Amino acid sequence: MTTTDKAAETARVQQAQNRLTAAKATRDQRKTDAEFDFWADVAAAIDSGELKQTEVCDAIDYKREYVRRQLIEHRAQAAARATSTTPEPTD
Repeated sequence: MTTTDKAAETARVQQAQNRLTAAKATRDQRKTDAEFDFWADVAAAIDSGELKQTEVCDAIDYKREYVRRQLIEHRAQAAARATSTTPEPTD
């Protein structure tokens, strides 16, 4: 294998690795967004009074303490997202 062939092979491998790294990042972000959306729906059902927390737990088959902790975490994430996406005021 010549030096040119080795360089081409290295470039090909690097491009494929970069593509897979980007695909993994996209997958991870989609999973994070889906999890966030799920807990937003759970919070909305409880906050609106549509369902009690115990009724939510029955529907999604999670223990009450787990749901409570997830909602605390979700609300913190929602606040962080709201803060990070709020545009700076302009004068």
